[in-house]
Amino acid sequence: MSDKPYYEQEYHAPESDVPDPSVGEIFKGLFLYPFAWAARSTRKAFWVAFVIQFLLTIVIGVVSILALCTSGIFSVTPNNVTWALSHITFLTWLIELILSILLLWIKLGLLGYAVRRLHDADYSGWWLWLILIPFGWIIVVIFLLLPTVEEPVRWGTYLFVD
Repeated sequence: MSDKPYYEQEYHAPESDVPDPSVGEIFKGLFLYPFAWAARSTRKAFWVAFVIQFLLTIVIGVVSILALCTSGIFSVTPNNVTWALSHITFLTWLIELILSILLLWIKLGLLGYAVRRLHDADYSGWWLWLILIPFGWIIVVIFLLLPTVEEPVRWGTYLFVD
């Protein structure tokens, strides 16, 4: 025991087995492992992945709007909607299809992170179904904010463990 008061003593961080993933590992988990649900993800990994998918969703939306602007779809009046849809080029349809598939893949990646985050707090991924009921999303957000359970859980270990 030291004779110094506690505020003058050197700080020693508590020992923890929880990994600290890099942004690259989080990005890789978002795109490459959307269906790896039998694992765990830290709070940092989930919320960084959430911000990444939010920013990518905005970028995809802007690119989608720009692709549609080139086809003249926004100069449509209620009388000529069928004309505008028939004059969208194949390239515009292809760009919109690719962007839609990319957006769906990113959302599935975030779903995988949410399931793994619930596993990290020692809850089943089935709790995400609460999002479908009114105000159920509040309970899910509270679960996603809970700290890591630093003991073995039923769903295995973290994705990126050295």
